[in-house]
Amino acid sequence: MPDKRKASMAPSYSKRPRISYEDEEDQASSVTPYEKPVNHPLYGQKNAFPGLDDGGDELCYGDADDGLEYLRMVRSEASALPSLFSAKTSKEDHDSKCSATTTIAQTKPPSFPPGFFDKEEAYVAPVEHNETTVATSQELYPEAQSAYYNLLRHRFKLLRSTLKCSPPAAVIAALDHAHPISLPRRVEAARKEWRRLVMTVDPQMAQLACMDMDSVFGVLQIMARMMSDVLRSGDAEKIRRIGAWAWGLLGKCREIGELSTAEVGDIRDLGKRAAKILQKIREADDTMQMEDEELPDSETGEEELAQEEVPAETDEPEDQTTQTELENGNDADMADVVDEAAELEAAKARLQAKMQDSGDSEVDADDDSVSKQTRAMLDMVIMVVGEFYGQRDLLDSREVWTISL
Repeated sequence: MPDKRKASMAPSYSKRPRISYEDEEDQASSVTPYEKPVNHPLYGQKNAFPGLDDGGDELCYGDADDGLEYLRMVRSEASALPSLFSAKTSKEDHDSKCSATTTIAQTKPPSFPPGFFDKEEAYVAPVEHNETTVATSQELYPEAQSAYYNLLRHRFKLLRSTLKCSPPAAVIAALDHAHPISLPRRVEAARKEWRRLVMTVDPQMAQLACMDMDSVFGVLQIMARMMSDVLRSGDAEKIRRIGAWAWGLLGKCREIGELSTAEVGDIRDLGKRAAKILQKIREADDTMQMEDEELPDSETGEEELAQEEVPAETDEPEDQTTQTELENGNDADMADVVDEAAELEAAKARLQAKMQDSGDSEVDADDDSVSKQTRAMLDMVIMVVGEFYGQRDLLDSREVWTISL
């Protein structure tokens, strides 16, 4: 038993052969240079097929028996050619190339003006003021209207520079709950509150200066949707207030080169609404003017018919006329009393008519004032949106003043 255990536990080790590097050196020396790839002396590229360079500079002629012979023949032919070819150019070709280069240089568009790159790495060019277009558009308007637009431009630039400044801390702390400085767009209660504030509260400079751009465009959208209803109401106070909000919010907006596409779309929507409302007002005025021109013709026709009917009613027999005169002669005293009463009634009627005319004139004056205020507010919105925010196509919808001497 012990003998078996010893025999089974005895390990059988096989001797590991020693590594000899002499065999590899002998094998490497036995490889012929025909099989080693050689680097090109000029380009440094290693040949894909070893053995093609052992021919040297000898040229190969005749048919190739195998692929390597064909490659050697092609390489030998290529070695006889120069490494760089240059074609001869005539004088006419040189002149034509020079003229073409000169033409391209002359017709090359001007380089972009210095601008800046936004967050999306898009180049934004600065705003270029086209003086020729402004001068041409000013010629279409009377001198007084052009002076008004010029003053409005200066006022708007002053408003912009003022709203860019930070108001004092004491002024900011004095803002009450009726003058908030933010609008959470996803909160419906906040939107309803802003609708009420735009109708009932005037904006303040400190309030507008503290508002962020997201809130500015949110209130601008609310005001644009409410504009039509406010103007239709005919309330002069509401029209003045919504005009003040439009003026302040547009002045708080950034310049056209710093706005996104959606923000420019909101401003353009406000200008389009103003132009559409102004167009409807003009159409209503034209309709009323046409009706006023047709009224005198109808009134004169009714008067002619009345004059034709009067003789038919006054044609009476002579006997009846005589009898009437006798009765009037007998009642002379009663006629005097009746005349005095008639005079009193006539004086009373004239006094009432004067009072009614004065009341009507006041109502007409109020209506005229509301109409002028509405037109001025819409004209202001169109001018600011068109000239300061690049929507110049809306400027054609402005009215041309008619000055009555």
